[in-house]
Amino acid sequence: MSNVRGHIVPALAAIAVAALPLASIARPLAVFPSSPSVCNNSAIKLGPALSPFAALAGTTITNVGATVVNRSPDVSSGTTPLAASDLIGVWPGTAITGFYPPGIDEGGFRDIYAAGFDTNRAVPQAAQGALNAAYTIAAGIAPTALVAGDLSEVALPGYPTGTLPPGVYKSNSTLGIMSGNLTLDGRQGNSRGRGSYNTPPPVFVFEIASSLTTTYNAGAGGNIILTNGATPCDIYWQVGDSATLGGATFYGNVFAYTSITLGASTFTGRALALNGAITMPAASGSLITNPGGR
Repeated sequence: MSNVRGHIVPALAAIAVAALPLASIARPLAVFPSSPSVCNNSAIKLGPALSPFAALAGTTITNVGATVVNRSPDVSSGTTPLAASDLIGVWPGTAITGFYPPGIDEGGFRDIYAAGFDTNRAVPQAAQGALNAAYTIAAGIAPTALVAGDLSEVALPGYPTGTLPPGVYKSNSTLGIMSGNLTLDGRQGNSRGRGSYNTPPPVFVFEIASSLTTTYNAGAGGNIILTNGATPCDIYWQVGDSATLGGATFYGNVFAYTSITLGASTFTGRALALNGAITMPAASGSLITNPGGR
């Protein structure tokens, strides 16, 4: 196992990440950095009970602004949304607030599982059971490197500062993306992500003992950038406490033991909280898109 330590990162102000004007978009489609057709087989199997959920909490989900929750693009066309992949739910809690109005779900009322929406308790209950299993699997994978502090300052031989290749990265404390951006590079050895049939998908797993925090700094910091075949469906954040996502752009499946504050303008992934709440505090709302994968 190698140790990856942070160094002072140079300014990344030239990298621009645009936030979408959510309030003016009736039914936006997310732009994936790679073709979503590669998301048929997830590295950590979520199963049919959990994979359709874009947001799942243990207690409550509270939304403030004009949030839009989108279905995953179809794996064959990349544009046609997959039915029932935009689910929002809580269990054992019952309350979801801030949808209709002002937040909306692409599938409408029927894809929200809470009091006042679809009250079939068995659906989010089964999803929470699958989330518990996925969280345990993610936490138990043998790490390939130790990381600490601000991931935008990580220095790995052969890669620019703030760039990581596929791997399993373990932190014994907190992790963040703050002073700069984190680039996840899908290259594996001499390969380029998923370009070869025999090349396994580039998978990124982050095992975090405590909390995860990303801090907004426009395009210059707090964001995740995907290159060379890295895809949102194969990124996993196992968080031992709570996640606070304040950067503009975030990718991946977040398994939080406690709670999630989802303030990212663009979130392509799943916000999954085992025991606590999910809060979406942005007045302008968030664009949330299920990344696909099973």
